[in-house]
Amino acid sequence: MAMFWRRKRSVNDFQEEIRAHLELEAEALKQEGLSEREARLAAKKAFGNVLGAEERFYEKNRLRWLDEFSQDLRHGLRMMRKAPGFTAAVVATLALGMGANTAIFSLIDAVLLRSLPVQAPEQLVFLAAAGPKGRGPAPPYPCFERFRTQTASYSGMAAFTNTDVGIRFDGPIEQVDAARVSGDYFRLLGIKPAAGRLLTPEDARLDPPVAVISYDFWQRRFGGSPSAIGHTFKWDGVMGGQLFTIVGVTAAEFRGLLPGRTDDLTIPMSLTDEMLKDTGSWWFSAVARLKPGVNPEVARQETDRIFQTFMDEFPVPAEVRRNNFHHLELAPASQGLDQLRRRFSKPLWALMVVVGLVLLIACANITNLLLARSAQRAREFALRVAIGAGRGRLFRQLLTETGLLFAAGAVTGLLVALWAVRGLTSFFAGGARPIQLEVHWDWRVLGFTVGASLLASLLFGAAPMLRALRSDPNGAMKDGGRSTMSRGGGRLGQLLVAFQVALSLILLVGATLFLRTLQNLHRQDMGFNVSRVALVGVHLPHDSYPEAENRTALWDRLLPEVRSLPGVEAAALSSMTPLDGNGRGVAFDAPGFQSESREAHSIGLITASDGYFRTLGIPLLRGRDFTDRDRAGTPYVGLINESARKHFFGDKDPIGTDVVMNKRTVRIIGVVSDVMQEDLRKAPRRFLYISIRQPMDMGARQTLSVKTAGDPELVLPAVLARLRGLGPDVHILRSGTLARQMDEWLIQERLISTLATAFGLLALVLSAVGLYGVLSYSVARKTSEIGVRMALGAMPGQVAWSILRRTMGVIALGLAVGIPVSVLVSHAAESMLFGVTPADGVSQLIAAALLGLVAMAAGYLPARRAGRVDPLTALRHE
Repeated sequence: MAMFWRRKRSVNDFQEEIRAHLELEAEALKQEGLSEREARLAAKKAFGNVLGAEERFYEKNRLRWLDEFSQDLRHGLRMMRKAPGFTAAVVATLALGMGANTAIFSLIDAVLLRSLPVQAPEQLVFLAAAGPKGRGPAPPYPCFERFRTQTASYSGMAAFTNTDVGIRFDGPIEQVDAARVSGDYFRLLGIKPAAGRLLTPEDARLDPPVAVISYDFWQRRFGGSPSAIGHTFKWDGVMGGQLFTIVGVTAAEFRGLLPGRTDDLTIPMSLTDEMLKDTGSWWFSAVARLKPGVNPEVARQETDRIFQTFMDEFPVPAEVRRNNFHHLELAPASQGLDQLRRRFSKPLWALMVVVGLVLLIACANITNLLLARSAQRAREFALRVAIGAGRGRLFRQLLTETGLLFAAGAVTGLLVALWAVRGLTSFFAGGARPIQLEVHWDWRVLGFTVGASLLASLLFGAAPMLRALRSDPNGAMKDGGRSTMSRGGGRLGQLLVAFQVALSLILLVGATLFLRTLQNLHRQDMGFNVSRVALVGVHLPHDSYPEAENRTALWDRLLPEVRSLPGVEAAALSSMTPLDGNGRGVAFDAPGFQSESREAHSIGLITASDGYFRTLGIPLLRGRDFTDRDRAGTPYVGLINESARKHFFGDKDPIGTDVVMNKRTVRIIGVVSDVMQEDLRKAPRRFLYISIRQPMDMGARQTLSVKTAGDPELVLPAVLARLRGLGPDVHILRSGTLARQMDEWLIQERLISTLATAFGLLALVLSAVGLYGVLSYSVARKTSEIGVRMALGAMPGQVAWSILRRTMGVIALGLAVGIPVSVLVSHAAESMLFGVTPADGVSQLIAAALLGLVAMAAGYLPARRAGRVDPLTALRHE
């Protein structure tokens, strides 16, 4: 405000100085004998143009551009108010395009671009063994200890692993996501506590042990009360359910090193003594901080030498070392572990391309609207040029008007994006294994929106502005501006619509391919029945059920009770269920089978009860199922799937054959059909099923599968009630249905097919609106021409057909360009398809037919209106 006050005061001073000068000059002339009137006139004549002097002084003040810009803003706002329909159409169209782009970019920022909220994240690296088959976990803990003591490239290292556990305060067991970390974990990351303190190396020797909770868990469980510090709880599975004491709360922004997940609980890794001493156990991740100025490759070579020495001392099979543990890698850790990025990077970038095309279609629509608007205002522009307005000044005004429209669209787009992001984060957060995404509306997201809006306004607002600047004042004044559009504006509008049709076809083809991919994944033979199966995770705490006999007795009690519930057809327990994300492999040796490959001797292992195959609808091909007689104290028995039978036995009958699994002899009693247990896109894996009553480990965590006669959601409450009736020590984990579990596995495919379809339909609507607008404007501009033709004998059908013929030409041009481009674009997404090819003719035909029908419907209304033009009214209007 001070600047404007100073500017106003200096102008006033200058005007006062001129007035004083004129008075002094007039006074001098009066003394020479002139009358007062003659003296004033002579003084003004001698001084010259007062108004011109004031204007020159004002221009030298260098604020003229600000006033002109202010005038342009006010004029632009008036024009927006003057044409509310036009303004609403532009803002709504741009809001949809910008909102979609901002929403997807915010997800990309949260999943792919955002750095961890830790100190100097760019200095962090993960230490991992790697080979031709990919990167794995960190080396065993004894090797990690060597890294910490024998390297000079790092300022610190820490180990960590993630798990989900049941904990108990004073009431029932609660399920939480947890982490076990080495003592330097928080110090290495530079995390500050929100309350209390964090873990330190000294905590490894504390008895009873201590723990740290997350800020979210603190708020959710304790309401943010300071009294949470000092609370104790039991964590089953660590030291037999020993008590832990809460000593601190992590900062609100820190959720752990695994994006999409929050470590609600963190305890010292040192409590798992046996695993820390194991030289052959690969079970945790390691993070390190490079010293400033250290080259990562130099640090990798230094660490790899120690790793190779360790592997020489504690050898693994040569094939395993060559494929999986060939060397040590340093992976950037600034964004945390990359499981989430690996899983969603392709779908998110594909969606970014999709919404980019939607924005192009929206901007092409806006360009057509601006062209029509500039044609309507051609007389106004011509008049302003005729009375002396410079074309540069006119350009600035039009640029300001266009910028205001795009700015309003961008702001509205942010509101659309906020709504869309809430829906998308809810989509990710659903299910038994929620993915927690933190979307921040920071400078990156806002900068993207502002940058995209400015770029769109400059690129797509340029054509209407340049066309307005090229208007001929004489011609525009004579025919009211109607000639401007007729000399090429209509042709440009049609080309833009053809451009929209081509882009819409690309989106519709992509959406069709992704929808058919999802359908193909659902419809293929998976080897099990998805419908009418409820799932409940059950965990028996170690301190309440320390012996295998106790757990088996409870399973023997649970299954008959669940099977007797109304609406239940079958029930079974198993260590895994199809597509649950779990997996376990063991070594398997069959008589007569020989191979030097360790992988050839591997097989997946599932522990299951009797009735498991019937419950999931897995066909028993030969032999028998488990019975209650297959229990501890009797020979181990098992069933294999068809892939395992072919691999290990060929054409031989495996029934009755004794095989060796993890140094235990198991007799094969049956063969079942293959099941897509782990991946719907790959061939079924070899599997061995053993009885739950003959466990080879603790077997404390099982999944109860219940086949129902109707909707499993209606039976679940009764099943849960029966489980709770077994006692407070039975920990009920997440519950749901097998169909929902499959949907969670297909989250990538569902995400991209749902959004691609939604954006494809949006593009279809925008293209139809654009075509309708161009044809309607063309009919309106050519009303007099149509009237003359009809007055000379043209039939209404002929006039309407001429409009439809033009529509068909625009559609044909768009399809001719869109079909080959859609094939090229689809090839980039080939790895995300299943059961269809990028050049799939059915998908192209469906998309082209849908687009053609909608476009013809959009062109029918203007054609019909043209056929109903009254010649007399049209000529009188002219």
